[in-house]
Amino acid sequence: MTGVLASTAAAVGIIDKAVGIAKKLADDSGELDKATLKLELANLMSELASVKMEVITTQALLFQAEQKNIQLEEQLKDKHAFTFNSGLYWKEGDKTPFCPACKEKDAKFIHLHYFAGGGSYSAGWYCKVCRNEFEA
Repeated sequence: MTGVLASTAAAVGIIDKAVGIAKKLADDSGELDKATLKLELANLMSELASVKMEVITTQALLFQAEQKNIQLEEQLKDKHAFTFNSGLYWKEGDKTPFCPACKEKDAKFIHLHYFAGGGSYSAGWYCKVCRNEFEA
């Protein structure tokens, strides 16, 4: 948000300069020669182009902030949809648990894969991403 504030402050400063040039032109227009008038108009156009760029920058920064806000709201919704039970993360309505290691380390919800066990292996869950195993 600091970028938005800085860009807005810069735009206000540039607008202030442009207003100053416009006032000068309005006050002295009868006394200015043609060359000076053209120079002042060129300065005004330059300042207005600068403020346009600052406004575009501010719009881009606001869009990024809005997208981040949407992402954080979605993460918050997801956080409340999960429960931690028997060492695994479960989502309401989903019969497959999520890997606690991936969730806690990388904040990623990765479904575990069930293995029935047999021989020296007991039944449990396996994560194909982090390769951790969890007993059922």
